Amino acid sequence: MNATRAAALPAHRTEYDPCPRPKLHVVYRAEGSLAIVAPPAVAPPVTLAPVTAPQKAPRPVAVPPAAPRPVAAPRPSAAPRPARHVPAAQPTTSPLRLTRRGRVVVASLAVLLVTALSLIAAGAAQATSHAAPLGAAGHNLVQVAVRPGQSLWSVAESADPDADTRLVIQQILKLNALHADTVFAGERLWVPRG
Repeated sequence: MNATRAAALPAHRTEYDPCPRPKLHVVYRAEGSLAIVAPPAVAPPVTLAPVTAPQKAPRPVAVPPAAPRPVAAPRPSAAPRPARHVPAAQPTTSPLRLTRRGRVVVASLAVLLVTALSLIAAGAAQATSHAAPLGAAGHNLVQVAVRPGQSLWSVAESADPDADTRLVIQQILKLNALHADTVFAGERLWVPRG
């Protein structure tokens, strides 16, 4: 056993017991039997506190109500102070600054708007124009409406049955500034009269 541990133990114990067990007593009975009993539990010593006389609660002390304080009279001043003028906060607005991408977007929107307005104006001018084309001053012209199911070929045949239909179609295309030979029902065309 370690010498320092043996020195730390009490003098009546010579070896270290990490889990001490209560010692058992062997009792011999009169009839010749043995009984093993545990020793009676020893209660820890009870210490009694000294008895003192009960203390009396202190009596409440009456406090007289406080007298009202006199209100101090306002001090006369030599002259009233003028109100301080605080300038109103001016809203700080900086001019709108566009980035390069923003300028491109604004410019393209402006071009689209101008293009749309010019197309609308051109369509309205063409729809309201009922006069004969300028290049047809010496020709005998008539304005006809295309009926449902009619093609440009049938319009040319009914306009001048005695002439070559292919030449009449060329004249109709030139007179009405058409770029294709497709016509729609209700469309009004200038045709040469035969």
